[in-house]
Amino acid sequence: MNTHDPREHIRGIHQILISDKKRIGFLFGAGTSFATGLPTVFVPAIEKMTKIIVAEVEAHSSAFAAAIKEIQTETELLKVAFNIETLLSSIEAKRAVIGAGKLNGLDSNAFTTLAILVKTRVVKLVSVHEILLADDRKKLAHARLANWVQKARRRFPAEIFTTNYDYLFEIALEGSGIPYFDGFSGSFEPFFCPEAVEDVEAYPHLVKLWKMHGSLGWTYRETDKAVIRQQSAPEDSILIYPSHLKYNTSKKQPYVGLIDRLCAFLQQDDAVLFTCGYSFGDDHINERLVTSLRRGANSHVIAMYYDETWTEDQKSLFGLADESNSVRGLATHETGGKMSVYGLRHAVIGGKFGEWRLRDEPKTTESIRVSQYFDEDAATPSKEAGERKGDEHWEGTGRFLLPDFRKLTDFLNDLSSSDGPASTL
Repeated sequence: MNTHDPREHIRGIHQILISDKKRIGFLFGAGTSFATGLPTVFVPAIEKMTKIIVAEVEAHSSAFAAAIKEIQTETELLKVAFNIETLLSSIEAKRAVIGAGKLNGLDSNAFTTLAILVKTRVVKLVSVHEILLADDRKKLAHARLANWVQKARRRFPAEIFTTNYDYLFEIALEGSGIPYFDGFSGSFEPFFCPEAVEDVEAYPHLVKLWKMHGSLGWTYRETDKAVIRQQSAPEDSILIYPSHLKYNTSKKQPYVGLIDRLCAFLQQDDAVLFTCGYSFGDDHINERLVTSLRRGANSHVIAMYYDETWTEDQKSLFGLADESNSVRGLATHETGGKMSVYGLRHAVIGGKFGEWRLRDEPKTTESIRVSQYFDEDAATPSKEAGERKGDEHWEGTGRFLLPDFRKLTDFLNDLSSSDGPASTL
């Protein structure tokens, strides 16, 4: 099996982050709202969120319970994952075409009620800012990311793309006093401004925060077909792709404008997009990433991919180890080596899959401690020595830590406080 030395690739990341020529972007998914660094303040992962909401809706109405079971069966027959977003997609699609008839035992009014019920529960679970104490804000992993953004002296400010709906990135950036632009203009009822998103030079000195699937507080104003932001927006108004945006052309603009911005970012010279907490479960985003990488001259994606899952008997499995893993396929076959995937035990770099393994034992003189990003496996007894202490065999294998958003932000924060040029690992 091929191997990848984590020190070598951490050195590469360090060079990228300190280079003033690189355009740095981040794509953050649901994993970053789960790994907040606070044990009681987090957004459940999408699988857990789906189970919670489905259970609540089923308890509300037997008719809704039956309809959801049918929708789940239909979704799985299409070989699509059943989750809260695909559930809403199905509800919205059926509500749009049902007319005076019935589908899944529900009429148009019932589908409307079901949609509102699901959305209000999503909002409730995502609204973690309501339980976030002022003293806890600086303890968020997001705050450590903001600290790096604030201290990094860059010609091109960072662009943050996220599929999350919560306010955690806003809280972190504002808590650090970092000016940012999120695509909205105005004060009373800020409106989404696609022209400013399309203009690469708009607000050149501001950090950009692009919420690609919508956000708490975003709502649709019927009078002028605009997406606006309100602090007191109705609970069911959250814009979740693809439920609203896929089936109503007039409501596609926020998603279309922001996905186009992601593509434009990747097609710039010297653009590097880091992903974390993103499972590559959105095929539309994945397709655009691949296309943009092919068009970009020297852009690159570095995916911090948390690929561990557990079987019912508590056996640990790592996604990249499976040859059929879709993310492994993206990196090995579809992106021409311009996408690197850093999993927990394995990586795909330069189109080659391999195991993480240190080439030699770490030295105490290294300026960046290996333990900051790599948890080495314990040494194993050598065959010759048996169990005799002191004669263990060093393997160099271990667990790469940076796919965990909390560890990544710790690492970034440590880099921002270090002095001088790139480390000599």
